[in-house]
Amino acid sequence: MSRLPHPPLTPLLVCAAVLAVTYFGFSTWRYVAHNYRLHEDETQLRQDIAELNREHAQLVAVRDYLKSDEYVEYVARNTLGLVRPGETLVIVSGSAPPPPAAVDPAATPTPILAAAPEPWWHELFVGDAPTPSP
Repeated sequence: MSRLPHPPLTPLLVCAAVLAVTYFGFSTWRYVAHNYRLHEDETQLRQDIAELNREHAQLVAVRDYLKSDEYVEYVARNTLGLVRPGETLVIVSGSAPPPPAAVDPAATPTPILAAAPEPWWHELFVGDAPTPSP
């Protein structure tokens, strides 16, 4: 009986080792890339949380100001025209304000960066009202 020759194991082992190293390298690269993306997401979420906390603090300050006696008196006097007992309301009338000067749009420089828009409530509550005291 003749025996069949066995192929040498060294090329098979080298091939298996190359495949294993390639697989582990690819898996490691995917893990590192995923970890990097998670880190970026975490950083963005922390920035979003900080911004939301600032907005929340601002809204709480506006709410507290709207509940204050200072704001109630401001609205009563300036919007509703009310006065305290014993006070006299004086309305000063004057001449009409001068018409605005004509502006040449070509001479007016255009802004490069537009200002960030104010929140919707800013126009309603902050407008020309006195600022809340700390």
